[in-house]
Amino acid sequence: MSDSPDETYSDAAFMLAPVEGDEMVSVISDNGEVSIRAITAAGAAQMQATSPVASAALGRTMICSLMLAAGKKTGEMYGEVEQESVQIDVRGDGPLKQSFATADGRGEVRGYVAQPFVHLPPNSQGKLDVAGAVGKGIITVVRNNPLWKQPYSGITQIVSGEIAVDMAHYLTESEQTPSALGAGVLVDSKDEHVIASGGWLVQMLPGATDETITQIEKNIGSLDGSPTDLIRSGKTANDICDILSAGLRDDEVYPATMIKPRFACKCSIEKVYRTIALLPRHEMEEVLEEQGKIEVKCEFCKRNYHLAGAELEDAYKTVTDGGADK
Repeated sequence: MSDSPDETYSDAAFMLAPVEGDEMVSVISDNGEVSIRAITAAGAAQMQATSPVASAALGRTMICSLMLAAGKKTGEMYGEVEQESVQIDVRGDGPLKQSFATADGRGEVRGYVAQPFVHLPPNSQGKLDVAGAVGKGIITVVRNNPLWKQPYSGITQIVSGEIAVDMAHYLTESEQTPSALGAGVLVDSKDEHVIASGGWLVQMLPGATDETITQIEKNIGSLDGSPTDLIRSGKTANDICDILSAGLRDDEVYPATMIKPRFACKCSIEKVYRTIALLPRHEMEEVLEEQGKIEVKCEFCKRNYHLAGAELEDAYKTVTDGGADK
């Protein structure tokens, strides 16, 4: 086994420490009628080498998955290791093809796009043409809890391609939760790194009164620009929550919660073993004869796993004695 970085295996999930300034804050109004979340996450959105428009689409998808997963139940109190998770799968007929992200209540997120090097001219507003890259199609959201018998899945049409608008539409139509959502990623046009990334989510809870709805609409209207505009002006996730909850949290009946989002990939050599063990043995031998090794690449973190010879035999022995044809 090679010692090069892309071939070093670990049983632990590949995770990056939270980037300074990345945070997600969640609050509830004093009357319990509205939930508000805001996030800054430039670090998580920067994980993959992608074109600017692909970075924007993937970053927005990851931000939305983090906000939807915030505050979800964990299995720890029941002796389970797994967390409740939220998956967002955006599939359109645009050149990007797919933008996928999954996150859990701890703020761990990972994602990928099917075509990471798509380049498009700016849209009519001179901004990255995420809608053009995504195109028309569907959004599938899957919520999974280790204690549920089966995941909950919802599907809606892509209505704009800008992802944030589409997710607000999904929450209102599929989950019957009236919602407003903003998500943005600002990419440097020269070196293509993410300058700012973040978003906010407002959800009306059961029993919300017209008075509360009116106040929320006023607060959303008072936001001075897009999520990335707010972040670049110095606003933190907590500041954005304060703006959106103005007039609704004077007594702070429910304390705010904060987590540090970070990129976390669950790939491991054991999962690679299980994948390779599904190959018929004759196919494995054909690949070995042609290439001398089998390479498996993680879609999320782009880590490469190279296996050959005895390692491939280990894959079969580790997973199953009869998992492939002879």
